[in-house]
Amino acid sequence: MPTVYVFAVLTLVILSCLSALAGSWVGDLDRLPMQWGLNGQPTWYAPTWIALGFIPAIGLIVMATVAVSHGPGDDGSAVARNMATVGAILIAAEIFYLFMLRRHLIG
Repeated sequence: MPTVYVFAVLTLVILSCLSALAGSWVGDLDRLPMQWGLNGQPTWYAPTWIALGFIPAIGLIVMATVAVSHGPGDDGSAVARNMATVGAILIAAEIFYLFMLRRHLIG
């Protein structure tokens, strides 16, 4: 499996595991906050499955786009670097969201 796909699969597995972990925190809540205002209070909510699946779904779309974006003349190392960078950003975004969610749930 080329390095590009390893980065993509690894990122998606990490994002999915983080969302599954968060699923154990929320219990039977129907809606979760999706965005917070400058005052730290949630500004809007989404159904739990959308809230926890949003970043992994975006990750799948972005990773697939980056994976197929290189041409036949590309050496693959630039694509692998791009994939690693995008993966790190997605994982950081998921961790930040889960930090904010946990802070909101604990109160």
